[in-house]
Amino acid sequence: MITLTINGKKVKARNGTTILTVARENGIDIPTLCYNDAVEPYGACRLCVVEIKSGSMTSIETSCTYPVAEGLEVQTDSPDVIAARKMVLELLLARCPNVKIVKELAARYGIERPSEHLAMENDYCVLCGLCVRGCHEVVKAAAIGFSGNGKNKKVESPFGLEAEACIGCGSCAFVCPTGIIKVRDFANATEVMPAGEVAIGPARNIENWNRTLPMRVCKESGNAYAPEYMLRRFLDTMLLSPQFFDISPSYRECPSVDEDLCVGCGACIEECPVGAIHLKITEKKTIRSTIMPTHCCGCRTCTMYCVRSAIKVPARA
Repeated sequence: MITLTINGKKVKARNGTTILTVARENGIDIPTLCYNDAVEPYGACRLCVVEIKSGSMTSIETSCTYPVAEGLEVQTDSPDVIAARKMVLELLLARCPNVKIVKELAARYGIERPSEHLAMENDYCVLCGLCVRGCHEVVKAAAIGFSGNGKNKKVESPFGLEAEACIGCGSCAFVCPTGIIKVRDFANATEVMPAGEVAIGPARNIENWNRTLPMRVCKESGNAYAPEYMLRRFLDTMLLSPQFFDISPSYRECPSVDEDLCVGCGACIEECPVGAIHLKITEKKTIRSTIMPTHCCGCRTCTMYCVRSAIKVPARA
């Protein structure tokens, strides 16, 4: 463990962690816009800056990217830190004057409007890069990216056309701090073709990336729940049965084994994609399958491969 000082208080930290992580673990608030636990720290928004003293050197650094070290002295609210954050927030407020989170953070630091010398814009993207990094690092679709530079820098699909690599998961919208990424699900979508309008049924549209994808319909509820393209990709990259996504997650329930019908053949064990089934010896000294509710994902694959129809799904109320 490493010992450092934050705001005059000595704290312990694990080697390899960042100052932001340690501060939050100790109840010290540091504002961020571009940080998310699911992706690698980026230091884009510069709101998480802190003052760091190491030996005789003092500097202003981004806490999300700065690793802890023995003997560091950190100030999260010194005059220089506050001044740096105010400057960043003025620039953000000039770029995105109507974004809720930007206005809230600016008000927190006493900024009602940016300085007069800053040109006012009306953008909603703060260029935090969370959507891009999530798409590349977590989803691994690499469907979107940055284009341009300086004042013209923006996030978009390749060449501003349809993002053909987008699987429609909506992760980009989920992590976006400003809400500018719009994901809409339609019950009866249509597509305009040269021959006229063609019905494509339930579909998801991600407006920002010009992407529209047909949705899979749950065989249990009849409701559309996920893009077909995304589910096909999962089937191609995971050891799952073709029927794995027939039932939506909200309608999945752990099946039970009828021990009077089960013969302990183990067919269900071989086909279970999550290893939730094993054999047990019953009180009657017979070998039977048993399903672990803590491991079962409710996909019903086992019911399809049971040769005796001994695995039953509970009836919904």
